[in-house]
Amino acid sequence: MTQVPSSTGIGAPGTQPAPASLARSPMSSQPAAAATIPFARGSTLATMKDATLSLAAGVQGQAQLQTNAFLESLILDVSLTSTNSSSAAVAFGSDAPFSAIAQIKFDDPAGQNIITPITGYQLMLLNKYLPDTDCAFDVKLDPNYAATTGTGASGTFSFRLVVPVEHRRRDAFCAVNNSGANQRYLLTIVPLSSYSTTGQAYIFTTAPTTVGTSLSIQVWQQYWTSPPNAITTAQGQSQVQQSPPGLGSVGFVRYELHKEVSGGGSPMIQFNNVGDYISSLLFILRSTASPAVRDQTDWPSEFDFWINDFEVHALSVNDWQRWMARFYRYTGAGASAASTTASVPDTAGGLDVGVYTLNPWMSGMFDRSDNFEPANQYLPTDATTKLQIRGSSWGSTAGQLEVLTRMIRPISGAALFA
Repeated sequence: MTQVPSSTGIGAPGTQPAPASLARSPMSSQPAAAATIPFARGSTLATMKDATLSLAAGVQGQAQLQTNAFLESLILDVSLTSTNSSSAAVAFGSDAPFSAIAQIKFDDPAGQNIITPITGYQLMLLNKYLPDTDCAFDVKLDPNYAATTGTGASGTFSFRLVVPVEHRRRDAFCAVNNSGANQRYLLTIVPLSSYSTTGQAYIFTTAPTTVGTSLSIQVWQQYWTSPPNAITTAQGQSQVQQSPPGLGSVGFVRYELHKEVSGGGSPMIQFNNVGDYISSLLFILRSTASPAVRDQTDWPSEFDFWINDFEVHALSVNDWQRWMARFYRYTGAGASAASTTASVPDTAGGLDVGVYTLNPWMSGMFDRSDNFEPANQYLPTDATTKLQIRGSSWGSTAGQLEVLTRMIRPISGAALFA
């Protein structure tokens, strides 16, 4: 009979059981001191109602935010109630109902724009196409979105918009300190000059018989609470990080308008907004027929993006739309299936006519957008950076190109790339 050798190591044959050892077991010693608890785990994400505005057409409204630790974002619930005693088919303009807000901006206590003055429609596009906190969501898919149109419809509408402040929820990056009672953040909203006038530049192309006179806007503040200094459990006491990592970092939204595309051609266009990290660029083409009309027909078949005289992107319209549809999961009918000038609002869940977004990491590196994205594809710029675009040929009725830029100003690289 062959004798089985004694065990000589892991996996060796043997008849004796391996000796039990607790040397590497957590039961063999007392627990090690716990590491500092991250801010986003020790704090609580909270919501409060900040203000209620009732704005007559053309009358500016402002809300000074209440102080509450660390501001994450603002939520705006907007509505206008109308009635209709006519059989006429109520219809909205292409940017409606978001066009009810002619201008919105958000300033820090020193009066510096965090969100530069933009339109309500542009803010909607930021909600839809930014991968920031509470964005990358089609506002028209919100369960409380309403825009009643058609024969005998009232024309009443309601929608929800987010004013993005924080850039990244997982660690509250770019949440801002809002604890100074004598230093208040300021939200300014200017409604359209008329709620009842019809046309693409207004809310309605066919208005109901009685249009509401007051735009109702409820302002809700989302914020992080101040966490306790420490949390005590049976395993001992752990200190809690008292503020978001990289506190002092700010996410800005900047806007610029370019009329070099007017009349067509292939001009080289240089951007003005540089100097920080760029996470997203958003383009809106308008027609010469009316600056209120978005234009898909005159978008160039190839769009080139240049950094310091070096071409980094040559995008065909078809590939660009495919990348956007994949990245944001907006695959419904819309600009992806149309080549027209927008005259009616776009379909929910689809891309928008005349609108394109360029995220530096979008083109093939990642399949979809969320607010946990890595920062390794952000575009660093300084005051000397030259950013340019050129279309193969803009159409002859192209009018102007609107550019929205999401810019991140971190206090350190460690905070941005955490």
